Amino acid sequence: MITTGNRVVRAIGAVAALATILAGPAFAADLPTYVYEEPVYDKAGAWYLRGDIGYVATRNYEVSYDGSAGHQEFLHEEFSDTWLIGVGIGYKFNHFFRADLTLDYRAEWDFEGHTVCASGCGASFNDEYGSGSMYTLLANIYFDWENSSKFTPYIGGGLGLAYLDIDRQYGLNFGGSSFSSFKSEGSWNFAAAAMAGVTYEVSHNFAIDANYRYLWVGDAKTGESDTSGLTGKVTYEDIDFHEFRLGGRYTFH
Repeated sequence: MITTGNRVVRAIGAVAALATILAGPAFAADLPTYVYEEPVYDKAGAWYLRGDIGYVATRNYEVSYDGSAGHQEFLHEEFSDTWLIGVGIGYKFNHFFRADLTLDYRAEWDFEGHTVCASGCGASFNDEYGSGSMYTLLANIYFDWENSSKFTPYIGGGLGLAYLDIDRQYGLNFGGSSFSSFKSEGSWNFAAAAMAGVTYEVSHNFAIDANYRYLWVGDAKTGESDTSGLTGKVTYEDIDFHEFRLGGRYTFH
């Protein structure tokens, strides 16, 4: 039997439920609206272009002559320093590894040295002069230490080819009594490099790159002598360079 009290309780419950339903939209309208945004990630890989200029430090390489006058070791060899300019294209695989292909030109460097004048000149010195320039094409790979700062240290190595263009070399005997020369000659050599540097992120796409590179390119020779009665070539032995480069990289994210 339903009592009056039960009816009252049920009526109150129905009124409360109706009030809750009606108040729901109004309460929801007062809550802040949250809009979900998809996170933005860098691509797994990206292509980049690079350009470099630099200072090239030579050293006093060993120079020798082998020909009709016998074997002669040059003395007091001195090579001038020079400069370089280069371009490249590369690919960044992830935050740690990237690789590029670079083409560099090293401007002309000069050579001065001496040979012993052993015939009728009291073992005095002859003066020897030469010069050369070089292109390199290198395939390089790098390991980047990316971190929370804008500076990224890295190390790398490269292998490729060097084209050494050795200009005509001249010799002037002691006292200017005679003159000799060797023709210019170009040759392709195997080349190897090791690099260490740091990049600074200017923007999401552009970074400045300062680095040191050691480059080894082997031996180079002049052409044959074009002096009457003289044959053979002059050899520049075990050529390497210390390069200090500054450049920029533009990455296509």
